[in-house]
Amino acid sequence: MQKTSKHSPAMFVKHAADVSSFYGFRPVREVERGVVRVDRTRGLHSFTTVSAMCAQCVVQTPGRPVLAFYATGFPTYVPPALLARKTGEFGLHVAGLPESLGEMLLLKTLFAIIREWGSSVARVRVNALGDHDSKLRFERELAVYLRKNALHLSDSCREHVGNPLGTYSCTNETCRQILSEGPRAMNFLSERSRAHFREVLEHIERLGLPYELDDLLVGDEREQCTVFALDLAEVDATIVGGVGGRFDDYIRKQSGKKESAAVHASIFFQKAGADRKDFTCALPAGRQGVPKVYFVQLGNRAKLQGLAVVDMLRAASVPVSQSFDAKSLAPQLASAKELGVSTLLIMGQREALDGTLIIRSTQNSSQQIIAVTALPRFLKHLKV
Repeated sequence: MQKTSKHSPAMFVKHAADVSSFYGFRPVREVERGVVRVDRTRGLHSFTTVSAMCAQCVVQTPGRPVLAFYATGFPTYVPPALLARKTGEFGLHVAGLPESLGEMLLLKTLFAIIREWGSSVARVRVNALGDHDSKLRFERELAVYLRKNALHLSDSCREHVGNPLGTYSCTNETCRQILSEGPRAMNFLSERSRAHFREVLEHIERLGLPYELDDLLVGDEREQCTVFALDLAEVDATIVGGVGGRFDDYIRKQSGKKESAAVHASIFFQKAGADRKDFTCALPAGRQGVPKVYFVQLGNRAKLQGLAVVDMLRAASVPVSQSFDAKSLAPQLASAKELGVSTLLIMGQREALDGTLIIRSTQNSSQQIIAVTALPRFLKHLKV
């Protein structure tokens, strides 16, 4: 893809929206219009408003995850090293997807946004705090450890002994060293949380993303189950950081629904020179045309493998539509028919295992099976 030439906040928001929409995310305003009996947000959206709105959307359409993006010049949460008044946020939210596939979709989209902007990610740091019970066990052990080492902590960290997770926001080298030698959150995970985090790591490796475990990467008062942060390979004039995680416990408290699930990620950028209208995300002009290709994915393995297919389509500048949030064939075929596409790309569980794709014409139902590796060559002859 052609790199963005002007590295300004407005251009970055447009770029991030374009990439996100290609991976199946929709502007939050568009998602909001489909939600019944929701309080409309007159101002800019935030993590809090988007979480509440997406959770309500999942309740109204059970079994169908929601993928949304937004931009704001007034982020409600920023990493400790950043100044909120100088920082803009581009947020990605996936609600109603409890599987580790949610984290992978976010990471893949973040990597694409940063790569096509002209930067690169050196690594993604990951950590797991697990479910509510896992975090409680870890906090109790951490509190005991910090009290034993209180004399060596900075004054601000000693104030956090009653709220032990707060010490992880400290940048003092001595405090960081003490924390690094203390309890590890991953050692207190429940079996279910451990299995989920194991899947996350396996998927990261399968996608070929550079990563490392970081015991000092801990979330905030939103009680993340998994946490990740992206480190850029070099300083960028616009992008200043990227973080995210799974917020199931937080969403359950906010929605009152036991089975609520959500993952969220944010790319933070320098907002100097940006106007309020620059944060109004809509589908970019280049994505408003009707695509001639619809990518059908069936099953989690196919959706994970399918991220590589989406990469190929984007690299070939082939407009595509997909329903990453659909769990069965019928709604995807219905969407494809409504759009009037000429070609279906279909990947089910068998195709994902075999590394193949079914190419089907919607005009005469003829189809052929090709290897995923042969897709770039096929796309050269596809008239879209």
